[in-house]
Parts: sequence; C-alpha cells; structure tokens
Amino acid sequence: MRKRLLLVGMLSFSFVVTRSTAATPGCDRTPKVEVLCTRSSALIDLNVTSCRRIGNVVIEVRDASGRMVYREEGKAMTAELIRRLDKGTFPKGQLTMTVTARDFSVAQPFTVD
Repeated sequence: MRKRLLLVGMLSFSFVVTRSTAATPGCDRTPKVEVLCTRSSALIDLNVTSCRRIGNVVIEVRDASGRMVYREEGKAMTAELIRRLDKGTFPKGQLTMTVTARDFSVAQPFTVD
C-alpha cells in the first residue's frame, strides 16, 4: 500500500513538472526578438522569448554589405535566450542580427554609433 501511494505521488509530481514547462494556451506563437543598442552602453543586448524551448540556435551579425562580422552557435534549453555582446568588436554603422532556431528565423537591424 505504501509503495502504491509513493508511486502515485511521484506520477502526479512528474505531471506537474511537465505541465508547467509546456506552452501556455494564451501565448503568442511568434517568438519575440529584441536587439537593443544604445549610444550610452558598451553592450548590445539580445533578448529572445518564445513559448517553447528554443533549442539549437545560430546568431549572425552582418554589416550593410552582407559580410558576416559575428557568428555564434549554441543551444538554449529554455524558452528565453539573453546575450550581451561587446559593441567594441563590431564596425560602426548599420548592422543586421539574424537569430535562427528550429521554429523561427528573425532578422533585426540595428546601428552601432
């Protein structure tokens, strides 16, 4: 009897854990990508928010002529990805950051002053 209660308790706990990590019903299906590059900061902020776990992700930054100036590959095991990039490593001018994952590919232009 005690083993049965323990097993039922473990099953209900695992259901709660998997249920809390699932996508919320009212969540917007398109991921939100924000690139913030202010003149007063030495960093470029990248914030990606999704309903589902992002998984494998590729971040690329290209200049106005299309040359790649930065590339990063990684894995986001949660529904949110935050990166801080040093602005000093990028050339001044108009740049485009592209974030590609299994569910989406979003390009966001920004300017380094």
